[in-house]
Amino acid sequence: MRLLVSALTLFILTSCGNYSFSGKSIPPNVKNAQLIIFEDNSGRYDLSLPEILNENVIRQIESYNYFDIENSADADSKIYGTVVSYSESVSSQTRDEDIDQMVISISVEINFYNNVSQEYIVKQHRVSDSEYFMASGGDEERRSAFDILIERISEKIVMALSSNW
Repeated sequence: MRLLVSALTLFILTSCGNYSFSGKSIPPNVKNAQLIIFEDNSGRYDLSLPEILNENVIRQIESYNYFDIENSADADSKIYGTVVSYSESVSSQTRDEDIDQMVISISVEINFYNNVSQEYIVKQHRVSDSEYFMASGGDEERRSAFDILIERISEKIVMALSSNW
């Protein structure tokens, strides 16, 4: 009986060993990636958004230690995308119709291509998020909300690279 329980336990543990809850994971042959600067189709007045986003995505990839970033066309894979939309709008007003709260929203479409197998790991995956801030806080509050949003959307982008649900 003990042998049967041990065999059954061993079978269950080894049969689930390769299963991943992350959906489609990063292929084992992808050791590095080229991060191509994001295109900006948002119409945002400040043209630095793609550079800011790229810097934060690189930081997130390095913190998760998925693979190395290599600025070379010879990399195992490439990551590229487009900032589809950026908006700042009024979220709420006071009874006197003064602006109370604002919201910043960003939407990005990403692609992750395996150069070795010549197939997409992630294709046209859209990542969106928003951050609210008090209008009374002025530019400082707005900048803080923007930084928080960039950090969060960068993390979502990196998480989407390893789980295409």
